[in-house]
Amino acid sequence: MIKNQTTMKEQLLIDHGYKHLWFIVLGTFLLVLILPFFKSVDLSIGALGLLLSALAEVLTTFFQHKHITFIISLVLGWRLALIICVILFFYIMWASGNMLFIK
Repeated sequence: MIKNQTTMKEQLLIDHGYKHLWFIVLGTFLLVLILPFFKSVDLSIGALGLLLSALAEVLTTFFQHKHITFIISLVLGWRLALIICVILFFYIMWASGNMLFIK
C-alpha cells in the first residue's frame, strides 16, 4: 500500500473535492429554491435529484471527518439528505403552484 493514501474507510472524498462539492450543493440548493417560481417543475426535480446525490456524499464525508464509522456515516448521510430533499420536494410543489393546501 502506498504511504499517505487514504482509503474509503478513512474518507470518501479528498479535501479538494470535498470543498468543490460544497459549492455544487449550494448552487443546486439555490436552483431548487429559485426554479419553482418560474414554473419549471421538471428542471426543479432534476436539480433536486442532483442535490440528493451530492448532499448525501457531502454529509457522508462530513460524518467521516467526525470519526464516525463508515456504515453509520453512510446511513446518516443518506437519511439526512433524503429528509431534506423530501421537504424541498413539497416546497417545489407548493412554490410552482401544483399543490393546493385546502383547509
